[in-house]
Amino acid sequence: MALVYQLQVRGDQSQATFDGFAHSLMFADKINPVYTLDGTGGPDGNSIVVTSGIEVASSGSTVKVLADDSQSEVTVDISTGKFVEGNLIAVLCPTSEAQSDLRDFMTFYAESGDIHLHVGVCNTTQSQDYTPAIIANSRVIKMVSPAQVLSLGL
Repeated sequence: MALVYQLQVRGDQSQATFDGFAHSLMFADKINPVYTLDGTGGPDGNSIVVTSGIEVASSGSTVKVLADDSQSEVTVDISTGKFVEGNLIAVLCPTSEAQSDLRDFMTFYAESGDIHLHVGVCNTTQSQDYTPAIIANSRVIKMVSPAQVLSLGL
């Protein structure tokens, strides 16, 4: 049950497009950054090659399936509404916001601009007194709580 796909890293993804592959990133077995040039068959520019057992929805020209073992991947469609410490997170935001609101995160740089892909763990909790910059700036985001991860058995 593995799918290998190439994803172009872009900071201008819509929430709907991001929802199509974000869970796959959070539960990926392997993520390799690559740079592709015109004529290689994949998206041009900064990309990642992802191996994951989580299904990815077709996201137009940003996702290219490289290999599929023809077995069904797991589908995950869970998101928490509040930014809570310990949540797994995939987000498009500037690195400065990731550094202030996340821990144990990986950054995958977009070809241009200051909005990049970050996958990690929330290190703060939203409250009346504190709003993480990622939430205050309405970033494209997907989160899963530790309890939800346990219920999925992944």
